[in-house]
Amino acid sequence: MYLRSYARQKQKRTLRIVWLLLAIAALLLMLVYIRQRYPTWFGPPEADTLPTESEAQRTAQEFLAIADAALDVGNLTAAMQACEQAVAADPENALAYARWAKLLALNGNTAEAVVRAQQAVTLAPDNPEALTAYAMALDWNGQSSEAIEAALQVIERAPTYAPAYAYLAAAYAETNRLDLALETIQQALDLDPNSVDVLMNAGFVYEMLGQYERAIELYQQAIAVQPWRHLYVKIAQNLRVLGRFEEAEAVLQEAAQVDPLSAQPLDELGRTAFLREEYERAIAYYKQGIETDPRYPATYAHLGTAYYVRRNYETAIEYLEQAVSLGMSTEEVYYLLGLSYVFLENCEKGVPWLERALQVNPNSVPAQQGLELCAAAR
Repeated sequence: MYLRSYARQKQKRTLRIVWLLLAIAALLLMLVYIRQRYPTWFGPPEADTLPTESEAQRTAQEFLAIADAALDVGNLTAAMQACEQAVAADPENALAYARWAKLLALNGNTAEAVVRAQQAVTLAPDNPEALTAYAMALDWNGQSSEAIEAALQVIERAPTYAPAYAYLAAAYAETNRLDLALETIQQALDLDPNSVDVLMNAGFVYEMLGQYERAIELYQQAIAVQPWRHLYVKIAQNLRVLGRFEEAEAVLQEAAQVDPLSAQPLDELGRTAFLREEYERAIAYYKQGIETDPRYPATYAHLGTAYYVRRNYETAIEYLEQAVSLGMSTEEVYYLLGLSYVFLENCEKGVPWLERALQVNPNSVPAQQGLELCAAAR
C-alpha cells in the first residue's frame, strides 16, 4: 500500500515538473516576442527619449511643491525628503539645495546643512534665499561669527529681505550681542511680521533675553503661519524653563503627531522626563525615538547620559559612542564618555575622550576632574 502511494506521488511530481517546464518555455517564447516587438524596453533609451532640462526642472519644482505642502502641516521630515528628491531630479537647482539645507538644520543635521547651503550659494551666488540658508546653517552649526558675515552680505545685496535680518539677529544673540539682536529682529518684524522665519527667530531672541513668555507667544504666532514641528519643540523647551512640565509634555505630544517620522519630539519627551528624574520613562522615550529615526544622534547622546546617571557605564559608552559616530561632537558627550571609562578603571580609553572635551572647551571642569582621577590612579 505504501509503495502504491509513493508511485502515485512520484507520478504527480513528474507531471508537475513537465507542466513547469512547459510554462518556462512559454515564458521564454513570450520574452523573445516582446524583445523583438518592443526593443526599447530592454535597452537604453534613444537620445531623443531622454528628459529635457526643462522637464527635469519641472520635476524638481514638483518636489519643492510637495515640500511646501509638508511644511504647511508641520512635517519637517517629509519636507526634507522632498527637497532631497528635488536635488536628485535637478542637481543644478539652487533653491532645492537652499531649502534642503534649511530643513537639515531644523532637523539637527547642521554639518550637512552647511555643505548643502554652500552648494546652493555656488549655484546662485547672488540669490538671497541661498545666501540666507548658508547664514542659518553656519549659525546652527556653531559658527555664529561666520553666520553674521554671511547674513550681512545678504542684507547688502537685498536690503528688504526679512529672513536675512532674522537669522542675523539669531547669530547676534548666539554671540551675546543681545541689544544688537533685539534691534535687528525688530527690523525683520517691520519688514515682514508674518514670516515664519522672522517669528521663529524673534522667539529665539526673546528666549535668549530670558523673556520666556514672550518667546512662547512668538513661537505660537509662527505656528499659526506654518506649524513646524521645531516650533512646538521650542515652546516646550521654554515651558520647561518655567517649570511647566505637564504643558511641555502636551505640546511635545502634538509635535509627535505633526511629524511622526521624527525622533526629536520623542527625544524631548525623554528630556522632559529626565529633568524630572523619571529615568525609566526617559529611557523608554529615548528608545522609542531611536526606533523612529535611528540616524538622529541627540537621542543616542541623551540615552547614554541617562545610563551614565544610573551608573550603567558600559551601556552609557555604547550609546554615547554611537552618538559620536553619527556626528555629535559636544563637550558633554566627550567628557561623559571619558568619565564612563574612568569609572570602569580604564583610563587608557578614557583620557583621549577627556582631552577631546578640553579641545572643545579648555575650561571643562568634568574633563579636568577625570584627568585628575587618572593621574592619581597611576
